[in-house]
Amino acid sequence: MHPRWGLIALSCVVVLATYGVLIETWRRIVVTWGDALPFSDAASLWFVSNLVRYVPYGSLLQIGTLAELARRRRISPIAAAGASVINVAVNIATGFIVALWGGFAALNALANGHAALGAWGAAILVLALLLLPNMLPSMLVLLQRVTGRELALRVLPRRAIYVSLFGNVAAWMLYGVAFELLVRGVLGRDVGSAPEYIALWAGAYVIGYLAFLLPAGVGARELAMTNGLGILHIVANVGEAGIIAIVARLWLTVLEIIPALIYLARGAGVRPQATTPRDGSIP
Repeated sequence: MHPRWGLIALSCVVVLATYGVLIETWRRIVVTWGDALPFSDAASLWFVSNLVRYVPYGSLLQIGTLAELARRRRISPIAAAGASVINVAVNIATGFIVALWGGFAALNALANGHAALGAWGAAILVLALLLLPNMLPSMLVLLQRVTGRELALRVLPRRAIYVSLFGNVAAWMLYGVAFELLVRGVLGRDVGSAPEYIALWAGAYVIGYLAFLLPAGVGARELAMTNGLGILHIVANVGEAGIIAIVARLWLTVLEIIPALIYLARGAGVRPQATTPRDGSIP
């Protein structure tokens, strides 16, 4: 291996740009529900809540953490958590679709021959999300009856779903480009194609995310990535695949944790705003 540090550095820049797309996508959904949320505040909430993913059951706890941080910032926790749930669902669905677009054979191998089932599930999930603006009023009425709380949440505009779909697809593409730059930078040679890297990253990431019992999908994502690198013949041997999987985990973890620690040091994750909560805030 002859690392090319310029490509590795560029991959870090692309990942940070990907985070920007994901944050803006989530922020725009919150804004459609009537809350004012500047990008800097959205970034602080997003990065700090992401830290919870690195504990067991973190994928489940992250949304609750985000809602609590939003409440402290005088932002509707229901809008913040609801936007996050929508974004996660769209992210998983589009991840499957993007992985299928880039390489069905690789995804099918990673999913032990069940890629078609995942594709149908993703398609059904996307359809349900497109119908969500129509179903949300009835869902809110039911939720109010169950909880006994008045949830004065506006109807979700359909454009919020379109924004989420576009933003998450763009993020998967950027993630794949960043991964390609990282692999080529670490190996020191040009191998594979952009669609293969996009498919491999999306497939491995979604598999890791669905392993929600594991902190940040540790182990599941690396195993899927190692297998995928071999299936696509991007690496020369299993040793290289293992190195890439470990480096990719460290690469993404550092780029998530450092911004979160910076925001925590500045107190941006918990500093209350002067605005009054518009709706749904938990006292």
